[in-house]
Amino acid sequence: MIPARITKRDPLRAVILILLFGAAFVGAPVANHYWLEILTEIGILLIFVVGIDFLVGYTGLITLGHAGFMGVGAYSLVWIAHIQGIPVSIAMPLAILAGAVVAVIVGMLVTRVSGVFFIMVTLAMSMLFYSWAFKARRPFGGDDGLSVAGTIRLDLSSIGIDLDDQLTFCLFVLVIALLIYLLFEWLVRTPFGQTLGAIRQNENRVRALGCPVGVYKVAAFTVAGAVAALAGALHVQSTEFLHPNVSYWIKSGEGLIIVIVGGMGTLVGPVIGTFLFVLFHKGVESLTTHWQFWMGLTFIVIVIFAPDGIYGRLRTLAGSRKRKRKLHQPLDEEADVRADA
Repeated sequence: MIPARITKRDPLRAVILILLFGAAFVGAPVANHYWLEILTEIGILLIFVVGIDFLVGYTGLITLGHAGFMGVGAYSLVWIAHIQGIPVSIAMPLAILAGAVVAVIVGMLVTRVSGVFFIMVTLAMSMLFYSWAFKARRPFGGDDGLSVAGTIRLDLSSIGIDLDDQLTFCLFVLVIALLIYLLFEWLVRTPFGQTLGAIRQNENRVRALGCPVGVYKVAAFTVAGAVAALAGALHVQSTEFLHPNVSYWIKSGEGLIIVIVGGMGTLVGPVIGTFLFVLFHKGVESLTTHWQFWMGLTFIVIVIFAPDGIYGRLRTLAGSRKRKRKLHQPLDEEADVRADA
């Protein structure tokens, strides 16, 4: 699959973002408890998959272990805030920092290999953390999980924001998701982001020019790991329950599927994919217990008929319409001239 790169002027991207985020922000105040949970899940998953797209679509680092950093964020927040009793306002930045530190360490190891070896090593690293969390009964409850209700939400009452209110928390998550998206969109346009794109296209040439390719890869891995840790911290605040499944490799696989289906290397594609994945999941799950089959079949059809992702297909259709208008425009002008004559 060829990534559909972001262009400087792409009105279609702006329209899609306005429609999706606009619908979420407008719909949240009138949504019931069930739909607020869905919108919150969309926001958290969006933060997670945009970071995956940054690694896969812009750096060429295909990973199946990204959920491990989500687990680091969730478990770090619970350890610092719930177990040690440190305020969440301090614990949350520390949890994100923990994700970044672990990402640096893991990144220095895994970026020494590439291709399928990189995929398998990242998967192994994630499974190491999952295995530890699965057996860590003290103090995290192991495979039974740990309830952290009432102790894990960020306290913003000093500025008049009550995150214990479900609507407020949902809007808070959506705002963070939008800010993270804008952060990555800015980042890929910087010299750092452009260098990552060059590494993805021709790593050997970039290395021959004297660029420290390994440093750039580790830096990208660190940024994505920190953002995944943020998603993990928000996830445990949303569910108020800690479980090892937050770091299971299937979550990484789901994120990779969302990126591919939405449009790899576009950032806005994963936004489309996230909304589609969550809404389709909840809708089909309410009708049949075999929702995985129908979801998998749907994604196969999308990949076959839109190999560059949903966003890539939409942009191709929009481009073809523009070309048709340009072709017809000279004919229309010629007809007007003849009519005047």
